[in-house]
Formats: sequence, C-alpha cells, structure tokens
Amino acid sequence: MKNGTIIYIGGFRFPNGNAAAKLALNYANIFSQLDYRVVLVGIDENSDTDGDERLKSKIFDYDVWNLKYDRSFRNRLCRFVSTENVVGILSEYDDVSAVICYNFRSVPLLRLSTYCRKNGIKVISNTTEWYGKFGQNVILGILNSIDTALRMYVANRCVDGLIVTSSFLKDFYKGSEVVVVPSLSEPFDRVKANDLMNVREKVHLVYAGTPFSVGRRIRDRGMIKDRLDKTIGYLFNLFEESYDFQFDIYGITREQYVKALPEDEPLVDALKEKVCFHGFMDSDVIYSAIENADFTILVRDVSRVTLAGFPTKIAESINLGTPVLTTRIGDMERYVVEGQTGFFFMPNNDDYNISVLRKVLSMDYRGIDSMKRHCRESTVFRRESWINPIADFLDRL
Repeated sequence: MKNGTIIYIGGFRFPNGNAAAKLALNYANIFSQLDYRVVLVGIDENSDTDGDERLKSKIFDYDVWNLKYDRSFRNRLCRFVSTENVVGILSEYDDVSAVICYNFRSVPLLRLSTYCRKNGIKVISNTTEWYGKFGQNVILGILNSIDTALRMYVANRCVDGLIVTSSFLKDFYKGSEVVVVPSLSEPFDRVKANDLMNVREKVHLVYAGTPFSVGRRIRDRGMIKDRLDKTIGYLFNLFEESYDFQFDIYGITREQYVKALPEDEPLVDALKEKVCFHGFMDSDVIYSAIENADFTILVRDVSRVTLAGFPTKIAESINLGTPVLTTRIGDMERYVVEGQTGFFFMPNNDDYNISVLRKVLSMDYRGIDSMKRHCRESTVFRRESWINPIADFLDRL
C-alpha cells in the first residue's frame, strides 16, 4: 500500500477518554513511524446540539476530527446507516491511502467500502469485539444484534484487510488479509516506575474497568463480560479463611454494583474495607493505582465474545509493571508468562481459581517484586514490537 494519509475512524473519545482512544493513539504512533500521515476521527458526546457536525483539533500533531454524537433516538437510528460526515472528512485530504474503521457498524462500513473502492482507497476493518447480548431499548437491541451479525459475517468480508485482536477472528476470516495484534495500551508521557521492592503486610489487588452496563439489575450472570462478581466471591471465601488483602475497584461504585447484583450485597458488606469501590476516575489515577498494586485481576468466562477480543486491561497492566491474574482464554498464553508476568485461572473451575488466589495472597514481597520486574522488562505489548507485523500487513494490501 502506498504511503499517504491513513484516516482512522471509531468511537474514540479524545483527548482523555475511553480505552478505544488510547488504542487509536498507539496505532497512530505506529503508522507515523511507518511514514504515514495520520488523521483520527472520534466522537464528541458533549458538543452543542446546534453546533458544527465536525470539530477539528490537534493531538500529538495528529489532525483530530470529533463528530457530534447526539443521543436522541432518531440520531442513534441514523448512525446505523449514515456515512455523510465521514465522507466529508475524507474529501478534506487529497492523498488518502487507507481508511481504518474501528468496530464500525455494518451498513456504513459497506457504503464506505463502495465509496473508497471507487476512489482507489483501501478499507481496513479494525475488529476487536464480537458484541454479545444487548440489555437496552428493545428496538435498538434488535438493531444492534442484526448489525453485529451483518458486520461480522458480511461487511468484514468486503474490506481489503482486517486488524484483529485474536487468533479466533483470524481463523474466522481465513482467506482474508488479516493481521493479529493484541489490544495495545502503552501510556504516553509516563515516567517509568521506580524499580524498588514493594514491602507491605498484605497483597494489594486492583480491577479497573466496567464489568457490565450499570443502572439495571442483572438477572443472567452469563451476560457479564468481566466476572467481577466471581472475583468478589473468591475473595470472600479466602476472607473466611482469614486471608488478608486489599482489593480496589475502579470504574464502578458500590451502589452501582449492588443495584446490578443485589444478592451480592451481604458479601460486599462482610468484606468491609477489604474491598473498596472508587467509581469512575481519570486515567492518571487509574495508572497510578495499577502501578502501585501487586496484581491486577480479570476473571472471564469462555464465550464467543471473550474469545474474539483481547483485554486492553492485560496490556495496560503489564506495560505499567504489574502482573496479572486472569483466565486462560484464547491467545492469553501467547502473551502472559505463567509465574513471571502473571498467573492463570481456569474457566469454570472455582475451586482451582480460589487455590490460585490462595497462593497469590501467601506470596512475600520478594516474589511479587520479581514478577513486577519481569513485567517492566517485557516488550510484548510495546508499540515497537508490532511495527514490523503491521508494516508487512500494509505492504500486502
């Protein structure tokens, strides 16, 4: 593929927004090192409804366009089909080599593929999710389910190439031009943590994320992507065995958790200060919490949703020098080294998983410090490790 401008489009909330925005900046850095000009297109949920549809700014010398994101029912329906704003941005640049669409809706992706093909522009689908059930407005839920099926089975087979996060998706798109890159989340402008032993009396665990949609009761726990409920259950068992620990949860409040899972309230009450819900926090606060923790923890079940993606939380934790406790799913063993950068849980094996946590909570600071050193030395999630695979992929298009 010829050098020129790459326009990367998705639900990115710049400048300090969601995990998708962090991912976009990491890819932008890689594309820049490969001598492409990078333009980022995200969304602005706080824009004036009467203002411009597209707002232009700069981040790290990249052109950034934020599209107005109106949450009205009518406009949410329009987003299932519209490409008007995106085509308008493409027309601002005369040397566009490729458009990369991050978890794009199916009809806009198909329409954009047709437009780009006529104009000699490559279209790449960056697919990191296979969305599952939608607990929301019934009409939007049905439309989202149809859209996901069309995107995964039809639209993604009409693009020039795919950047995916798992071997599961690579196998699914066998015959297409595909590169597998785990979710990259290497923080920018962050000072490397001091390489000092962390001496404390109890093991400190952290979870950072949104385990489920807040604001409603969850009746089917199988719909929960991040099984924070299982994590709390495991720790409650060890609390009853008199193990000491500190578990900090970022991204959700105690009230939101209990509203979703009211039957867990007795466990949360019993654990008292051993489990602390901090709610939503700025990324700098979360990065500091992860750096200062002994381990981050992420329990997931095996499903198409969890097999298709790769958790940004894992890359973030290891890049920040903190080992992970996570479920052995999909490609995880390719990136996490047992006993060095983390420990594995087994899917649907609560007794085994409790035994892993029992071992972790019994570790002394020397063992933990050794694992944190391995994480700091790891390059598996560094941007530089993925420049050549991405360059080879682009050259094949």
